[in-house]
Amino acid sequence: MKILKFASAAAMSAMILASATSCTHEDEFVPASGSGSFEEQNETAINSALIAKKVVVDEDDYNLQRRVWSEEFKNFAKKITTFSNNAAVAIGAKASGNTAVSPLSVFMALSMAAESANSDTRQEILDAMGITYDELNANIQTVCYICNQSLDSRYSSNGVNMIKSVNSLWVKDGVRVKDDGIKALTTKYCADLFNMDFAETNVGKLVQSYISNETKGLLSPSMELTPATFFLLMNVVYLREIWDKEGDELPLTEKKYDFVNYDQSTTNTNLLQGYYITGKAVETEKFRKFKTTTNSGLSLTFFVPKDGYTLDDIYTSEVLNDPKPYIYEDTISNPSVNYRFHTRCFFPEYKASFDGEIQDAIKKMGVDKFFKFDSCDFSNLTDEPVFCDKIIHVTSLDVTRKGIEGAAVTVVEMDWAGDPGPSEKVWKDVYFDFPVDRNFAYVLSKDNVPIFTGVVKSIK
Repeated sequence: MKILKFASAAAMSAMILASATSCTHEDEFVPASGSGSFEEQNETAINSALIAKKVVVDEDDYNLQRRVWSEEFKNFAKKITTFSNNAAVAIGAKASGNTAVSPLSVFMALSMAAESANSDTRQEILDAMGITYDELNANIQTVCYICNQSLDSRYSSNGVNMIKSVNSLWVKDGVRVKDDGIKALTTKYCADLFNMDFAETNVGKLVQSYISNETKGLLSPSMELTPATFFLLMNVVYLREIWDKEGDELPLTEKKYDFVNYDQSTTNTNLLQGYYITGKAVETEKFRKFKTTTNSGLSLTFFVPKDGYTLDDIYTSEVLNDPKPYIYEDTISNPSVNYRFHTRCFFPEYKASFDGEIQDAIKKMGVDKFFKFDSCDFSNLTDEPVFCDKIIHVTSLDVTRKGIEGAAVTVVEMDWAGDPGPSEKVWKDVYFDFPVDRNFAYVLSKDNVPIFTGVVKSIK
């Protein structure tokens, strides 16, 4: 396979080596677990095409750790959540079966597109995301930090449990790119940088192998690329996490529940028995909501429709963005007792996925010029006349007794043209169970940044 370098490849590599302090370079390319024939063959080709070695966020950066809990980033995370919920509903509301959308992956891919775009094209993308360019610049490395961490115990870390979000830019041979645009993607977004001849027949398998490697073999989507492809902006998300620090499986409920599927059939099954979490479930007219957490603190929130309402009624932006908070205690209703609330979720094992093009959903969110050959302005990266032909989104999520494993890829294909104070009252702990016993919506998040969102319509 013929791989040609840019004339400016050395200059690009020098830029990346001068990246911000939040990025470090890995020494080795990690092949996919259980890699087969074409993965093994393409490892050499991938390394040959890679202009810059993979960069990852340095999780020991003290300043980034502090920023996660700053008010500025908390406000930015709320905007990510709003976008995530809106995007997840726009993409997956009409999909059949159990769905998993990774709004994080979509957010990162669109962020790289906004970075590369200019004028009205950039503004439309930012408006759809609900953020400003200044906010994106100030917070994107913190998002990268949150989404690139080992989730193992510091005493027994083996690198198995992790969350990672890997960005990459794939450029067609001979396309002129701007140094400032390349530098922005490789420093702010820690993006891998590739130079490819999209006319070669093996390029699709090469990209497929890259995705497989980054997701531990969980995803391996077929990629059909043409000579008209000028750029690929890609984000890959991989997540593996356990419930218990010892790696033990969650216990099952003693009794079986009749889980009501979307088609109103029932599945008689034991549910996974989560641990008690501080707080009391949110109750509204349409739905009830509560969460469980993993060993490292990822939150899996369940939205369950109430009697008289369906999953279609509650899988909306309005419900997912509902601001009603959990109640953690009651110090008012009883003059002699303060109540503290604790709740545990009973929930099923489930699988969910998505595989499709999402450009129509993004268009409905207000992005227009980005998709038009005569009005897309991508001049922060190139002066070539390019436009977004399609956005591909593929996911897989598996929630089991042991833990959670999920992966997602988003490919943007650019074609040419508090403390209540002292009290003398007696504290009494109150415990609740929250059975997820019917079809439901869910949000899996890390530090308030949604990683996967979707619905479960049926279980086995």
